[in-house]
Amino acid sequence: MGQYPKTELDIKVEELPFQDFLTSRYSMTVRVNAQKTYTYSKKNNIPFFNMTASCILEAINEIPEFKRRIIDGKVYEYEKINAISPIMQEDHSIREIEIPPLSELGSLEKYNEYIENKKKNIENNQFLVEPSLRDILPICNLSCIPWINFDSMTNIIASPNQLMPVIAWGKLVDGKIPISLTASHVFIFGYHFKLFYEKVEQYLEHPELLLNK
Repeated sequence: MGQYPKTELDIKVEELPFQDFLTSRYSMTVRVNAQKTYTYSKKNNIPFFNMTASCILEAINEIPEFKRRIIDGKVYEYEKINAISPIMQEDHSIREIEIPPLSELGSLEKYNEYIENKKKNIENNQFLVEPSLRDILPICNLSCIPWINFDSMTNIIASPNQLMPVIAWGKLVDGKIPISLTASHVFIFGYHFKLFYEKVEQYLEHPELLLNK
């Protein structure tokens, strides 16, 4: 599991909002333009999944609040976070792989090779990371549902105040894909949702930006 430096923040856990609610988790689904990334993927023989995952992961990592966690009663912010993503097998069972940000691998070619190698040599796991650890390690969860063009989506909640972001995206229709983001209102507000969707659409509209990572 990828390890990144983390910095303790001067934030008192007891003063954070929404912790005494039934759950602090909330979701939003927005359709974003992705045709240019799809075209780029086909032209360069890179799976659309890999390209989309990279765009989403870069966007998440550019917003500090998504990288914040509560560990041993203190608030920390990781330098970067990786993704854990389910990969469907031939028998329709699910196994998980870890995906680092493209910037960790040096080039789009190395990033693509890394993911394809992970898919081919996937570990025999139900969970690559146990649910109880997902709020401690520097990760988010990415899932693709390529068969469905959904309007909205809810995600499972491991615990009421779960902090790990969960992102799922669907079928490309008329040049757009639906992207569902579930996050914690303890750290994430509407403004951060706005930032995420702006950033991810920027990468999906301009996949060439990934070449400079």
